[in-house]
Amino acid sequence: MTAPAGSGPEPGVPELSVVVPTYRRPDLLRQCLDALAAQDVERSRFEVVVVDDGSQDDTTAVLAAASDVVGLTQPANAGPAAARNRGIEASRGRLVLFLDDDIAAAPDLVSTHLALHAAAGGDPQLGVLGRVDWHPSLTVTPFMHWLDRSGLQFAYETWLREGPIDPPYAAFYTANLSMPRSLLVDAGGFDERFPYAAFEDIELAYRLTARGFRMDYRPAAQAFHTRAMAPADFTMRMERVGESAELLRAAAPDFPLDDAELARRVTSRWTRWRLALAARSGADLARRRHYWAQVGAAYERGRQRGRRKAQGSGV
Repeated sequence: MTAPAGSGPEPGVPELSVVVPTYRRPDLLRQCLDALAAQDVERSRFEVVVVDDGSQDDTTAVLAAASDVVGLTQPANAGPAAARNRGIEASRGRLVLFLDDDIAAAPDLVSTHLALHAAAGGDPQLGVLGRVDWHPSLTVTPFMHWLDRSGLQFAYETWLREGPIDPPYAAFYTANLSMPRSLLVDAGGFDERFPYAAFEDIELAYRLTARGFRMDYRPAAQAFHTRAMAPADFTMRMERVGESAELLRAAAPDFPLDDAELARRVTSRWTRWRLALAARSGADLARRRHYWAQVGAAYERGRQRGRRKAQGSGV
């Protein structure tokens, strides 16, 4: 029998399911799981579901050593969208909290998400976005400082303010975000055509918003990014973002994708070389121009690759 609306969870059923997709990051995953094991809330109130997306490495051993973790394994790497969908299917909580495998939760992260949803009366259309900062153990480099201010990864240091996010899809960051599981199921989950961690979350949020989904930013729900980001790593990511942007245009033609700033940053190879030389001076402005030129070029390379793939597949 289904419990009446507003009643507590069924006996033995967790209130919240933490869903973590992972791929070839066993050491980071171990930190993520250790932080979840140290939460200040009763373990019976939440479960942890980890989906190994075809890592075929020490991830299997990490999951085997973890207690109170539901470990699932994809036969082959299919991307975070597919992995999260598998996790959603296996989850039992009314709420789902998405974390990335390179995220360490503050000790009160789960209890804070639970309390925020309870304070909202269990609103069936509400999502809660928490904050992600660099882990205190990391040395924050000039590039990481620039990344925070650029808005290319998160908007915590730019336009986000505590309270409602309008529109919700503008900051649907699955690194630290909770919402009712029923919304995810009713919307059909993530679009598994997206192979990378890029725009697959925003595309889902766009569909959810059309269904009345709302989201609040609550920085008290704190988590930490345990992986430092170097320029070479981020430019590789931006190529994937550019490729996914073309897929988003095909999957959601009405989505208001605004990448004019990145397009404006595209420069010639000679200009990028000259900016790289200037950045060696250590001047902040020179470094910023260099970083923007690099990520703009990477994004454009990805877009071109995405267009070629779309033409080849007939999308």
